[in-house]
Amino acid sequence: MAFQPAAAQPQSPRVVITGAATSAVVSQNYLRASARSKTSLTQIDSLRASYPLKLLSPSSANTSTTRLPVNLIGVRPQDIETHDTYKHQSSMVLPPPPRIVYMITYGGGLLADDHPDLKFVLTRHAKLLVLGQGNTKIYKAPNSEHPPASQTLHSTVAPGGVLLFLGPAVVACEDSSVFLRHEILLQAQRKTKRIAPGVDSNDGEDDPNDELPNCVVLDWITGGRGEDERWLGRRSEWRLIVRWSELDPSSNAADLPSNLSSPAPSQDAMMNNTTPAGQGDRNTKEHGEGDEEEKEEEEEEFVDEEDPRDVADREAGGPVIFRDGFLIEHNPAPPRKKPSTTTTTLPQPKMTSYAPSLYPHSTIGSLFIMGPKTERLQRSILRRFERMTIYPGQKPEQRADFPILWSATVVQVPRPAVAYTSSSAEASSVPRRKLATMKAMVVKMASQGTEQMQDFLKSLFEEHKGDQSQANNLMDDDEDDAEARRRKKEEEHKEEGLSVIDELFGGRAVWERAFR
Repeated sequence: MAFQPAAAQPQSPRVVITGAATSAVVSQNYLRASARSKTSLTQIDSLRASYPLKLLSPSSANTSTTRLPVNLIGVRPQDIETHDTYKHQSSMVLPPPPRIVYMITYGGGLLADDHPDLKFVLTRHAKLLVLGQGNTKIYKAPNSEHPPASQTLHSTVAPGGVLLFLGPAVVACEDSSVFLRHEILLQAQRKTKRIAPGVDSNDGEDDPNDELPNCVVLDWITGGRGEDERWLGRRSEWRLIVRWSELDPSSNAADLPSNLSSPAPSQDAMMNNTTPAGQGDRNTKEHGEGDEEEKEEEEEEFVDEEDPRDVADREAGGPVIFRDGFLIEHNPAPPRKKPSTTTTTLPQPKMTSYAPSLYPHSTIGSLFIMGPKTERLQRSILRRFERMTIYPGQKPEQRADFPILWSATVVQVPRPAVAYTSSSAEASSVPRRKLATMKAMVVKMASQGTEQMQDFLKSLFEEHKGDQSQANNLMDDDEDDAEARRRKKEEEHKEEGLSVIDELFGGRAVWERAFR
């Protein structure tokens, strides 16, 4: 399924032929969120949903609260004016919370003939938190040859926007097949600055948070509704595709939330490329028919064909910078050629070919994190992962975060070094610091239950300050070394500014709602 520009409004439902006698209607679901500024609440401009999906954004979950400084949270209203923090103007103020949207399916899941298509569009400075009530079940398919149920999500995040996709878990029921695809288009916009002679180029640099997008995307799947239905699905496939788009600095990202379109040729250029009437005929007569044949042969020999991948990237909005996914598929054993000599056979419990490799875990998931506003979250997760110690002969219950099995990987994503030129033919400069690579993180998780996975996800957004281990104490020769190590550890964990929960969720109230 090709990526459609998010700016285009949803058209009439599309019909997909899934078999000789069956057809599935692909519903068009659309949501657009915008914010006036960094300090304003996110509003929903457009929302459309049809069967089998339903989008809800209740006012009770998006009530605006008084934006108090961080140190005044929990202080009684009558004591705020006398509090020491209130008297200082440098107190940090909480950012606005994200807009909460619940993604629900009719009947609690998807049938084999359901193929919903959903688009999220976030304009500049918009913050959206996508949650779900319960989980999304994938019900049994009629037969093994029936096309799987599918769900396609397209998300566009403008510069300064934050997408927190913490959707519901997908439950693969017995004999079910599902294909999940989430394609994200991240839009960035460099700030142009005219450099005058004798002026330092480092003065007055813009905040990078305003020109880069941010996203936290969670995808997880559970193998069945209980112990009797553990990993009995036929096939479960999930894909995550992240694309990158550089907007023109002179354009408005809020008005261009889709892929870049090539500008139409100007009228002067068309006049310059136009050949006067009769001039071509005179040139042809002068060169003769022999030159025409040579030109035709050269044109046939040197045909400049565009790479199909470049065409697909331009239509999708930008090149792919990250891919991820997993495939769980049952490969049944071939039947025996020789029949068994025994007349009576005991009934064997049903088991898929991949179930033993996933035992004892019943839930697996992936968390993708990227953006400048998520750097503190990435550092916190990386510190927690580096403190883990695994040695030969270690029992599972002795492992940290047991019964969760997880890993964290830092991905270096290079940002395209594109320098734009304004319409007034004045070249724009791109600072050298903007050409550095961007950091993203991928967290892979597996647990023995959905509740355990949810508790672990909740703890990832909390910043844990690890104490000094006994091994480090043994390495200290005297008290001075221990004091120096302690100070170094404090400097590493000392973070100025807002916490992860305050920066992404605008306070603990929304964070508790996301993981309750």
